[in-house]
Amino acid sequence: MRSGEEIRKGARTFDSSDPWIWAVVGLLVLCGIVFVYSTTYFYASFKYGDSFRLLFKHGISVAVGFALLLLCSRCGSDLLAKAAPLLMLVSMALLACTMISGLKVCANNACRWIPLGPMQFQPAEPIKIAFVIAVAAWLSRYQDKLHKPLYGLIPPLALLGVISLMLIKQPDFGTTALLGVLCLAMMFLGGVPLLQVFSLTGLLGAVGGMLVWTSEYRRGRILSWGDALSSSKEIDVQGAGWQLHQAKIAFGSGRLEGIGLGASTQKSGWLPEAHTDFIFSVVGEETGLIGAVLVLLLFALLVWRGLRLAERHHDEFAQLVAAGITLVVVIQAMINMGVVLGLLPTKGIGLPFISYGGSSIMVFLAATGILMSLSRELRER
Repeated sequence: MRSGEEIRKGARTFDSSDPWIWAVVGLLVLCGIVFVYSTTYFYASFKYGDSFRLLFKHGISVAVGFALLLLCSRCGSDLLAKAAPLLMLVSMALLACTMISGLKVCANNACRWIPLGPMQFQPAEPIKIAFVIAVAAWLSRYQDKLHKPLYGLIPPLALLGVISLMLIKQPDFGTTALLGVLCLAMMFLGGVPLLQVFSLTGLLGAVGGMLVWTSEYRRGRILSWGDALSSSKEIDVQGAGWQLHQAKIAFGSGRLEGIGLGASTQKSGWLPEAHTDFIFSVVGEETGLIGAVLVLLLFALLVWRGLRLAERHHDEFAQLVAAGITLVVVIQAMINMGVVLGLLPTKGIGLPFISYGGSSIMVFLAATGILMSLSRELRER
């Protein structure tokens, strides 16, 4: 198998990345700008006296994100492989800052942010991409030894364990669960024997179940979700089931064509986190099933192009990075949409490229830049 450096040595001068990825990400970001404004102008006007305040902050994050996209689109797979340990160490150091008094910013009983000038940064966002790159570098480097647990099972598990301990401390169970699923998927794609993957699946499932059941808050959400699925039980709409109940009302109100952009009533104090975790509910309310399906199709198209890139690239490391980044997007999007539709327990996790949140949009655009770089390598070959 040829390395990224060998691919570039035989490259043509034609420099182009996948236009489908450009188009899909651009449309998703544009959709996000529209719905961030739709879900924040009442709140921003009431709290700050400026309806455009949160939209302006989101716009700055988008601009910085596109700058990072252009920068990362020039980073070849060989450079990423060499930088993997440094990226992981820096990301973990930033994550550790959320545990240091004076450096962390806390809100709603969670300390997940650190100050970054006039804004706040969430280190859990870049840790997702750094984890993908680090695991991809390890699995591709020791591909011929992955049948041994010392190489195929223990290193990814140890890295996941350290990161998970820091995330649970915040607490951020959603990102922890996402990384667990991502680790299993990358080990499977990287060629780790199925017995090791299945063993790790059982272990992570048991640990995850214990973390849920020993937390009254998480256990309450699981039980409320179970009540919502059961036709014989009533949902606690005034308690743990409030968000899910309001999200269903919002999404169902849109019917087929929606009630019109900006016309949502649920976002005006009824639906918590309408501009972040539950923005997809407002998409369904204002644009109906048609708009929601179009957003879903955009994510499906991005997944297709990302996995196609992973399949066709001739460098093992690049294949795993492309697949890993694509999986981060699709897993997070599926969790967010599943929560909104009541298919999964309520969990605070944003919709990629669309939800309000500076850290998320910047990191996902930077990750898109990496996909651009890998697709350019493929096209130049």
